[in-house]
This record gives sequence, C-alpha cells and structure tokens, in this order.
Amino acid sequence: MHTTSSHYYGNVNPTLLEVVNPSAQRIAEFGCGTGAFARAVRQRCTGVVHYVGIELMADELTKARDALDVALVRNLDQTPNWSNDPELTAALVPDSFDHVIFGDVLEHLYEPHRVLTQAVTCLRPGGSALVCIPNVQHWSVMAQLIRGHWPQQDAGLFDRTHIRWFALTDMRQLLQQAGLVVEKIIPRVFKPENGQTLLQALLPAAQLLGVDPQQFIQYSQPLQYVLVGRKPLGSKASAL
Repeated sequence: MHTTSSHYYGNVNPTLLEVVNPSAQRIAEFGCGTGAFARAVRQRCTGVVHYVGIELMADELTKARDALDVALVRNLDQTPNWSNDPELTAALVPDSFDHVIFGDVLEHLYEPHRVLTQAVTCLRPGGSALVCIPNVQHWSVMAQLIRGHWPQQDAGLFDRTHIRWFALTDMRQLLQQAGLVVEKIIPRVFKPENGQTLLQALLPAAQLLGVDPQQFIQYSQPLQYVLVGRKPLGSKASAL
C-alpha cells in the first residue's frame, strides 16, 4: 500500500490562505489532513470560526481534531450522494458556509465535478469555493512526455495518487459547471527561470497548433493555480 509522509498532510499553502476571507464564520475543508491549514485560518480570521474538516485518512484526522469543530472521515468517491449520509448532511448544512476549501484534493477524486457540485450546495449565496489544483500544462510535464516517461512520486505534479489532470481551461470549466462564477485565478510559479530553454524550443510547435506563443509560455510556468469561485447571490440549494 502506498504511504505518504505526514508532512504531506501538514502543509499550509500561503496562496490559498490569502484568499480566505478574514471575516469568514463557517468553513468546510475537504482533505484537511492534520489540521495545519485550519489552524492557520483560525489565526487569520478575526472572529469565531465554525470549522468542518473532512479527511480520507483517519490517522491524520486524529491529529487535526483540536483545530476542528466537526471532524469526519470520508472517502468522497465512495459517497456519491451526500444526502444519504446523515452525518455529512448534519455537518454540511446547505446555504450556510462562507467557504468550502479544496487544497490539492480534486485531482485525487474519480468524480471531482460531482464532489464540488455537492460542496457548492453548502455555500451561502455569495460564499466561495477556494481550490488549488496542479497544472498539467507545466513545462516539466512536457519534458517528461518528450522523454517518454511518467514518474511516480510521493507528491507534486507526478503524485502517484492523482486520478484526474487539469490545465487552466479545465479548472475554469470545473468550477463553472459546479455553478460558480470564477472571480480570481492566481498562478503559483516556482523558479520561473527553470524550463525557459525548453519552452522557447517548443514555441514553433505552439505556433503550428495556432496557440499564441506568449500565452503558451505564460500557461506553462505555473505549477499550480489557486481559484476562487463565487456562488451567485440568487442561487440557493434546499438540500444536499
């Protein structure tokens, strides 16, 4: 069985943290790990926060309980209809949360659209989904494909537990199809000098395919994107 170090579950994504509304009062985090992000959110927020954490790994969730008001162990791929789960429906009251958060989680799910759509029902009108998703258009993916090899790693773009892959257009569509208005897209670029030689060499291929060369380079540098999707004010859900 594949195991991952607890450091994987204890990271805090500073870009994701920055888009948390400091006045948020009700937050649900999917894939909360050991609670590191929940603790950081509580420090950021100015008032009392009701925090629901949902996590696949029971051992990791045990370490998070001090940071959570409600802690549930769930495999969301095995819970297709949340309305059939009394604990989930009690914890995730429709139209009541300021944020639902997915930090590097959706790519691990067989049905990310179904999960995100159900999570959106929990948002109050005007509330927002905060998501971070790896970018499959990153230059390092192209480099590996040219070499004819797909690495199997413990974390990052080549995490062996990834099931779905997204470029930026796919990420936008995922949020929009879940009923959200994409309000903010923040690229996370690390060591932008890396990969430049490869990208310049691939510019003729981009032009051959009718892709704007500068857009190609721009979209191939982020390792991840953080997106903020707002639930329209007129949108309400009566049930999960």
